[in-house]
Amino acid sequence: MKFDTKFGEERGNGQSPAGVAPAQVVDTPCSLDPDPGPDAPRPAVGFTVSSLGYAIARRFRETLAPLELEPREFALLRAVGAAEGQSQQAIGERLAIPPSRMVAFVDALQARSLLERRHNPLDRRARALYLTASGRELLERAFVLSAELERELCAQLSDSERGQLLALLRRVSEQLGLGTDTHGAHAHSALADE
Repeated sequence: MKFDTKFGEERGNGQSPAGVAPAQVVDTPCSLDPDPGPDAPRPAVGFTVSSLGYAIARRFRETLAPLELEPREFALLRAVGAAEGQSQQAIGERLAIPPSRMVAFVDALQARSLLERRHNPLDRRARALYLTASGRELLERAFVLSAELERELCAQLSDSERGQLLALLRRVSEQLGLGTDTHGAHAHSALADE
């Protein structure tokens, strides 16, 4: 991607505005322009992503509310569904959920008959996690609702733009040391303390 260092915008065709000398176009890592002044807000990736994250998290919580499902419960059901038969400890480690919180999450979902613990025949101390029929059905309904929200969020993006956005966000995630299947909240006390 080419970035016009003089005008602070992308240039796809190498053309400059009429009557203006072409600016230097470079392929370099992101650099911040000098402070635009006290009255002009400076665009910031962190602020923008944080604001979007907050708004989307709130929307996602509202989306799941009719199912009486919290986003953290959805994340756990999704993880179990993707790796049925793995131990509670392994799934908790993959999601970066502290063991004491993992026990509470699993207990709550088991009490609702959404998942079950089974003895592992190879290790009597370990418990394998499986979705129940109710858990599988609820997870499918949650996926339908989350897909509808995704379409709404990306309504003004082409498939190519959506792919580009995801690729760029993955690079930022990697820079922060986040895995591709782990939510950033799991690495912080917010999830552990809820």
